[in-house]
Amino acid sequence: MKNPLSPEIRHQLYAHRKSFTLDQERRLMKVLERFPMDTRLLCELLYVTGCRLSEALALRLNCLDTDEHLVVFHTLKQRKRPAIRAVPVPKKLVTRLVALPVSADGRFWSYSRWTARRRIKEVLEAAGITGSLANSKTFRHSYNDRGKLHSTPDHVRRALLGHRTQRANDHYGALIGAELRDHARQLWGVLK
Repeated sequence: MKNPLSPEIRHQLYAHRKSFTLDQERRLMKVLERFPMDTRLLCELLYVTGCRLSEALALRLNCLDTDEHLVVFHTLKQRKRPAIRAVPVPKKLVTRLVALPVSADGRFWSYSRWTARRRIKEVLEAAGITGSLANSKTFRHSYNDRGKLHSTPDHVRRALLGHRTQRANDHYGALIGAELRDHARQLWGVLK
């Protein structure tokens, strides 16, 4: 059956989406294999940690805990009160990061934010992700939304993202489509 939803209404529903859909995430992971390892690892780091691009670019080899599989970020938005946060990551990501060549100061990525943004946009566009979602912030929003979908407690998401207050967490993406339906299904009671 053809969906009767008007294109205008569909556009309004999805125009303000700030995170990847599951299909977009799958396409992204598949297309990453075609890119150089440094670009691939930058995107994977953004995906599995939800870190800010500037935090990823500031990451140094001495901020990896290979025993506990942690990446330790300097939370750059809290400059008045410098803070660090440790984010667990898959073992294979830590292993591949350790193998990545580093600059003289120990950083994994010695290029500018503009260069990083351009590389990320190329990856996202190759995955068919365009428009307002084709930027590094989408990784952060998606990380937070995945946490919501998997019922990760607010205080845990806040700690992993480096937010001091719940208010900072609350502005991240509104759930729509399949994600919203999965949560709503729990409220349908016996009419499922």
